[in-house]
Amino acid sequence: MICSVTFSVSRWNSSRAAGIVASNLRYTGPYGTTVVQCKHRPRATQTTLIRHLIKNELAKVRALAPDRYIIATTVGLTVDGNEKLCRAFVPYVRDIGDLYGVDEIDAELLRRPGLVRRHFRLWLSSTSVLQTVLNQDRYLRSSWLQKRLPGVADTFVPHEGFERAKQLLEDIQQVCVIAGIPGVGKTTVALMLAAWLMGNNYEVHEISQDIDEIGTLWRDGTRRVFLYDDFLGSTTLDMPLNKNEDNRLLSVIREIQETPGKALVMTTRDYLLEHARFRYDRLAEPDVPNMVSVIRLTDLDLQVRSQILYNHVHHSSLPPNDKRRFADPTVWRPVVQHRNFNPRLIEKTLRLSARQGQDVGAAMLENLDDPCRVWERIVESELSDEAVHMLEVLFTFRSAPLEDLEESWHWYREEMDQAADGRTYRRALQLLDGTMVTIEQGRVAFHSPSIEDYVRFHLNAGRAHFLKLVRAIVQGEQLRRLVAAARMADGEGTLTRLREHELAVTAAARQVEDDLEMGLFVEDESLSTHLEWTLGAAELIDSASLAAYVTEKTLPSFTHFSPISHLVSLANSLSVSPLVPQEHAEWFVEELADRIRAELLVSAEVGDWYRSSTLYDQLQSIPSASDREPVTPALVRCALQELRRLAAEPEQEPHAANLELMTELLNFLWDQEAEDELPKEFAAVQDRAERVRTTRVAEGNERLRPYQAQWEPAERSDKARDCALVTELMRKLRDTP
Repeated sequence: MICSVTFSVSRWNSSRAAGIVASNLRYTGPYGTTVVQCKHRPRATQTTLIRHLIKNELAKVRALAPDRYIIATTVGLTVDGNEKLCRAFVPYVRDIGDLYGVDEIDAELLRRPGLVRRHFRLWLSSTSVLQTVLNQDRYLRSSWLQKRLPGVADTFVPHEGFERAKQLLEDIQQVCVIAGIPGVGKTTVALMLAAWLMGNNYEVHEISQDIDEIGTLWRDGTRRVFLYDDFLGSTTLDMPLNKNEDNRLLSVIREIQETPGKALVMTTRDYLLEHARFRYDRLAEPDVPNMVSVIRLTDLDLQVRSQILYNHVHHSSLPPNDKRRFADPTVWRPVVQHRNFNPRLIEKTLRLSARQGQDVGAAMLENLDDPCRVWERIVESELSDEAVHMLEVLFTFRSAPLEDLEESWHWYREEMDQAADGRTYRRALQLLDGTMVTIEQGRVAFHSPSIEDYVRFHLNAGRAHFLKLVRAIVQGEQLRRLVAAARMADGEGTLTRLREHELAVTAAARQVEDDLEMGLFVEDESLSTHLEWTLGAAELIDSASLAAYVTEKTLPSFTHFSPISHLVSLANSLSVSPLVPQEHAEWFVEELADRIRAELLVSAEVGDWYRSSTLYDQLQSIPSASDREPVTPALVRCALQELRRLAAEPEQEPHAANLELMTELLNFLWDQEAEDELPKEFAAVQDRAERVRTTRVAEGNERLRPYQAQWEPAERSDKARDCALVTELMRKLRDTP
């Protein structure tokens, strides 16, 4: 039993002042400081509790010296016990009204039914709800519920998804469909909604076969909630609903909505719900979506995750020493911050580790790292073919415009001689939307990283039509994604298939070239950057055909049609590649060097120092280019001309943006021992550069000043405060007996 206490004070703060280390509350107001000591000791006797308080807490209370000291405990207190505590804690405990045993706490809660209804832990732990749970013959008409509900209540943590579902039932709806991915906690939320309704004198009945069971359980004038877990099945809709069940289900829903004292809670995997809406027109009625509450992973924030982990560890059958390990931040932090955090995996890991004697922290991380545990059954057994094919295509994009995804998916399905029409595409997309993918601003992306990870595993395991997938590529990024997957430590299967189908990969690379626009800026994609990447891919998969394609495309005249920075990078790659003939690489370097040298001389002649210096750096980075006719004299003349211009500029406030340009000019003249050619001008520009450097440092310090106060420990961010609360919570596991 979990008890809570509520007092009429305006502001409460969590406190650990003066060494009080149990769950405490402290309030400071016009009449002084009040401290509340909360002791949850469900197995302790009154004698044990009193001895503990006097021995361990009395000295701390005297050191703190509050104006008032209140004790709240889950241990029952008798009149004699109250009097003994009053005498021991005088003058801090004013009278027995400052002592709240379990009976007094329950009495306070019963006097505040509105408060109990608003707060999950209060209604779950109040006397009325406990009595309904204990009175299972009357309120729990299912052996499954009788076994599950008490354990679920111990570990459940309220979150936004639960509140949304609860709100649906509180409103006129009286019907709620809880949807979500496997393991996110749909059934748990349904059970807690049932417990909440039990607190309002509802009987809970489980529906195990089909919706017709509700008719046999219906009793006019009796409050009943019907719990229908996995109402669309737990695996796939390939096994259809019973005859006409969609019509009967909708009729029952509407009857419940019109009948006071009746409620229906159903759960399903969200992708199955979307699939059902396509197959059964009645489930696509406009009012059905208003009954759905989707439990999302984003509902489980840091504090919710930590409380889930704490509850499961605390109530698990792990040995005490294993539980205590979770008080260590190096154990719990990677779990609660894991991108694949999943309550079901937490529960299963603890249960299996307790049996097998494993390192439970390490086992938990291994399970979270492996997305197969969550997604394998869905992708391989439960989704329709067209939906699986969409996930496979989406992986090659990661995030794709709707039109590009549809085009690639269409060609993929065409390659397999399967239906590729618009209706089938939309059906697959809607089945996945909101569950395994998201659609925002015309782009489709994976719903969570763990889904993307699993699809990568799926491809690596050879479960896709790899050759046909390569042939369906319509954008260069798709081929790059497949090669990137092959480069990963666990991408050996993908790498093997790329090697097996090197001719198709080469064809895809050629197709990408056909759609590639010439880059206008240095950061743009160009044919040069495409060829450099292709050469790296050829080396990865040891493809002679890909390397031959690169060699073919870098024949004469090529160097005139790409940005020089891209060509320089490509030249260096050609020079070191074992798949490119050495004579071709040398020829390419010389062709590029001639182009750069010609452009440099023209830029120097017209006095464009900055363009000239950029070209000079690029020329120096090309292998063996330095053996050709030097261009340094022309560049020195250009640099001296720029130095003279800068020195002649009117004195003005130095600007930090010019520092790199001036520094580069000065360093070049220094390296060429040309600083004495114009000593006065050199000194003037050098002085200006130093003042610019000083100004930049001052401006940087000024920009940082507003943030420095935020870095002080006393002004921590909300995230820091959340982390502190989580640390305090997990630290309680150290006290595991």
